[in-house]
Amino acid sequence: MGKTKMRRKLRKFRKKLKQQLSFIKRRLVKPPLPKNSDGKVLVHIGCGSKNSPEFINVDARPFPHVHIITDNITSLPNFQNATVDMVYMCHILEHVKHGDLKKVLLEMKRVLKKGGTLRISVPDFDQIIHIYANTGKNINPIKYPLMGKQDYPYNTHYSVFNRQYLSELLQKVGFEKITNWDPNDCQYHDFEDFASHKIEVNGKKYTISLNLEAFK
Repeated sequence: MGKTKMRRKLRKFRKKLKQQLSFIKRRLVKPPLPKNSDGKVLVHIGCGSKNSPEFINVDARPFPHVHIITDNITSLPNFQNATVDMVYMCHILEHVKHGDLKKVLLEMKRVLKKGGTLRISVPDFDQIIHIYANTGKNINPIKYPLMGKQDYPYNTHYSVFNRQYLSELLQKVGFEKITNWDPNDCQYHDFEDFASHKIEVNGKKYTISLNLEAFK
C-alpha cells in the first residue's frame, strides 16, 4: 500500500474516531436550548454537522450541538402545538419515504404558530434532469443529488421533488403563500449548506436545490 493511500486511510480513521467520541459526549451532555433576543423559536430539522446558535437542532445523529435526537420526524413530542416561529429543513424531505411525506408536513404545520414559516430546501428534480441532459446523459454528476451518498444509514433518498409537486404537497396539508427563498439573502441563514450548493461538471457550475417557503 502506497504512503499516500495509507495517509488517506489514517485521516479517514481519525475523522471517524473523532466523530464517534463527540457522539459519546453528546449522550452524556445535553446542550442548553437557545434563547434568541427577538424571542423567536427556530427549529432546524436534520441539522447534521451544521450548528447555527439561533436554532433548536434536531437530528438522528448525536452531534454535540443536537438538542433533540430522533430519527422519526413524523412525530415531535418535544414541541407543543403552535409554539414554533420557523422550521428549517435542508435536504431532509428527500430522505422521507413518499408515503410519510404528508405526515411529516402535517407535523411541521402542527408545531408552527399561525403565520409561522416552513423553510425547505430539496434537490430539484427538474434541475437534475437538466444536468443529466447537459452532460451527455452522464449519471455520475446526478448520482448523489438523486439517490443520496449512501455513506451512512440515514443518507439514502426515497422521494423526488420539483416546484409543482412540492407546492401541491404543501397546499394539500394547509400551507399558504408558497414562495421562493434565497439562501444568500434571507434572515436566520448566515451559514452555508446544500441550499446554496453547486456541482461542477466540465467547468460549468449547476445549482441543485429547490428552495421554497410556506406559511401557516
